[in-house]
Amino acid sequence: MHKKAIASIFALLLLIAAAGYMIINNDGNDPNSPADAGEWDVYYVQSGSDLPNCNSDTKGRLYYVEDDAGFQTCTSTGWTFVDLTGSAGLVGADGVDGMNGTDGALGAPGVNGTDGQDGADGEKGNVGETGGQGYPGQDGTDGEKGNVGETGDQGDPGQNGTDGLDGHSVLAVTTPAPAGTTMYCSEDGIRIDVGVDVNDNGSLEVSEIHYTQYICNGEGGQDGVNGTNGSASPNTMLTSISAPTLQACSSGGRIMKQGLDNADGGGIAQNGILESGEIDYTTTYCSNFVVTRQADISGGIFNGYANDIVVMGTRLYFEAGDGISGYELWVHETTNGSTWQVTDIRSGISSGFANYIVVMGTRLYFEADDGSSGYELWAHETTNGSTWQVADINPSGNGYAYDLTVMGTRLYFEATNGISGEELWAHETANNSTWQVADIMSGSGNGYANDIVVMGTRLYFEAKGSTDDFELWAHESTNDSTWQVADISNSGFGGRAADITVMGTRLYFEAWTSSSGHELWAHETTNDSTWQVAEIWSGSGHGNANEITVMATRLYFEAQDGSSGEELWVHETVNGSTWQVADINSGGSGMANDITVMGTRLYFEAYDGSSGYELWVHDTTTDSTWQVADIISGSGSGMANDITVIGTRLYFEAQGNSGVELHMMEIEHSITYN
Repeated sequence: MHKKAIASIFALLLLIAAAGYMIINNDGNDPNSPADAGEWDVYYVQSGSDLPNCNSDTKGRLYYVEDDAGFQTCTSTGWTFVDLTGSAGLVGADGVDGMNGTDGALGAPGVNGTDGQDGADGEKGNVGETGGQGYPGQDGTDGEKGNVGETGDQGDPGQNGTDGLDGHSVLAVTTPAPAGTTMYCSEDGIRIDVGVDVNDNGSLEVSEIHYTQYICNGEGGQDGVNGTNGSASPNTMLTSISAPTLQACSSGGRIMKQGLDNADGGGIAQNGILESGEIDYTTTYCSNFVVTRQADISGGIFNGYANDIVVMGTRLYFEAGDGISGYELWVHETTNGSTWQVTDIRSGISSGFANYIVVMGTRLYFEADDGSSGYELWAHETTNGSTWQVADINPSGNGYAYDLTVMGTRLYFEATNGISGEELWAHETANNSTWQVADIMSGSGNGYANDIVVMGTRLYFEAKGSTDDFELWAHESTNDSTWQVADISNSGFGGRAADITVMGTRLYFEAWTSSSGHELWAHETTNDSTWQVAEIWSGSGHGNANEITVMATRLYFEAQDGSSGEELWVHETVNGSTWQVADINSGGSGMANDITVMGTRLYFEAYDGSSGYELWVHDTTTDSTWQVADIISGSGSGMANDITVIGTRLYFEAQGNSGVELHMMEIEHSITYN
C-alpha cells in the first residue's frame, strides 16, 4: 500500500488513542496543557497555518497536520516535521487481481507499413461476360456514290401553312411641280410619290415615301391648224368641278355639277358651257376640321395644361396639374377618351413635374423632383404602373436631365453632378448605369449639350468649349470620343447650332456669324463640310430659322427677311432654293410655331393679327394656307402647343373656355347630293 495511506491510518490510530486518553484524563483544564506532563499528547490541525506559536508552552507537543498528512513538533528551532516512517516491512502477498477496466479510446492509426512483395499470379479465371458496347469509332471515309435509286411514290400533301399577315397598300400620289420649284423640271410638271401605307390610314405620309419621280412637260410646240367644229348636240353631258368655300368646308372638298348643254334656265344651247340653269345634279364632297377639348383636368376655368406630349401606342403621356396634386405625369387613352393621373411623384399640392418625356419600349423616362432629391432622372413602366428615380446624379442638389434623347438602349442628356458643371451624360438601361460622357468645359464650368440629335452611332449637339463659345459638337458612341465639329463664327464668339435637324447624312440648323447674323446652315457628315444654306435677311440682319421640320426633300421653318416679319418659309434641298411660303400677318409677324407634318399638310400655331394665336394649316399640294379653327373667338388666343399626331388626328394643348387643357383635331367627311 502507499506510504501516505499507511501514515494516514497510523495517524488516525494515534488520534483515536489520544482522544481516548484525553477523554479519560480530561480534568477540565486547557486541552493544550495535559494534566500529566509525562504523557505524550497528539493534537490535530487542518493545515500548517493552523499551528500555534512554537514557544515554551507548545514545546514538545506533537501535531498532526491534515493537509500535509504528517506530524510536526515544536523544537528549539521551531516547528519540525516528524518522520514516523519505519523501516520497510516484508513484501506482502499479491492481492487478488482487480476487474479489468473499460477499454480506452482507439488511438490514431499508425503509419502504413511498406508494401510486401507481390504474390504469385493466380490461375487464369474463366472468361467473363461480354461488356457493354463501346463508343462509336470515327466515321470511315465515304464509299463511292451509288447509283440513283428509283423515284419513290409522291408523298401526301403537307398541311396548309398559317395565313401570312395582311399586306399594306401601295399608294401613289401626284402633285403639281411648277417650273423652278425642282431641279428636274425646267417647265411645269408632275411629281409622283410612291410608297407603302404602313399605318393603313389611306394617306401617303412623308415617312412612307419610297421613291419620287418627276414627269416634266416639254417645251411648248407650235399650235396646230384648228380643226373644223363638230356638230353640237343638246344631249351633251357637261361636268363642272370647283372647290367649296372654307367657311362651308374648312378642310377642303369638291363640288361636282352635272347637266345637259340644252339651254335650260335661259342658257345657251350647245355652247360647251354648263350654265347655272342647265345644272341637273350637284354632289358636294366636304371635309371639316373639328376641334374638341379632350379633358378638363383642372376643372372650371383653371389651367390643367398638357406639356411635353408623347405617344405610346394609343395613349398620350404628358405633364398636367389638377389643382390638387400639383403638376405630375398624366395619361390620355385615345380609344375611349379617358384621362387620369399616372403617379404622384411629389406627394401633396407640390409639383413633381415630368419634363423632357421620351419613350423607350414600354417605358417612359423624364426629369422630375420628389421634393428631397431635387430634379433627377426618373422612369415609369407602363406594364405594371411602377415609377421610380433612376439615378441621383447630384446628391447635394439638382442633377437635372435636359434634352433626353434615345439611342438604342441608352439615354443621352445634359446633367450636372455638382462638380463638373452641366455636361453630356448617359444612362444605360440594360444595366442601370449612369455616367458623365464628356467634360467639354473642363472644371466646374458648364459645357452644356443642347438640341441633341442622333445620326447612326453618333450624337450631334450644341456645346460650349474651353476656347470657343457655343458651336456644333459631336460624340461617337462606339469609341467614346467627343469633339467640336466646326468653328462657324471663327471669332471666339459662339456660332451656335440651334434647332438641329437630321435629313439623310446632313444636319440643318440655325447658326450665327458676325457678317450674316442668324441664318440657316448645314453640315454634311460624309465629308465634314459646313456652310450657310441661305441668306434670308441680307446683311447682318437675323433671318433666323426656327422650328425646322423635314417633309420629303424640303425643310419648313419660321424665318424673317426684314420686311414680312416672322413667317412660314421653305428650303428645297434638291436645288437649293429658299422662299417664303405665306405672309399670314401682312406687315407683322405671323409666326409658325410647333410645325408638325401630317400627310401632305403642315400644322402649326400662327397669328394673323386679328384672331390671336390659333391653329393653322398649309397644304403642300395646293400651296394654300389657312386657319384651322378659332378656338378662342375674336382676338383672344387659343394657342396650339405641343402638337402631336396619332393617325389622322392632332392632339395639342390649347386655351379654351375651361382654361388651358388637352384638345384634339380631326377631319370629318360628308357627301351631299342635290
